[in-house]
Amino acid sequence: VLDGVPSAAPALLRAERLTEKASRVGFDWPDVHGARAKVDEELAELDEAIAQGDRDAREAELGDVLLAMVNLARFIQTPAEDALRQA
Repeated sequence: VLDGVPSAAPALLRAERLTEKASRVGFDWPDVHGARAKVDEELAELDEAIAQGDRDAREAELGDVLLAMVNLARFIQTPAEDALRQA
């Protein structure tokens, strides 16, 4: 299902393509509220990893937060790349 997304692609572009492909096969939230709640869940896990002081866990959880944000951007039809450039 996720074939065709080059592993060498820039991470933000790769995340966008992976979430699009997953959505097309039904692996998705029913609405924006689920995607937004996932951001909160991942942020809480990042907070926990920061508190533990585990560098590997922090990196993994930050990646999960970023992926959740890219997915949320897809739901609100705002390209993550554009939003990040404007920030």
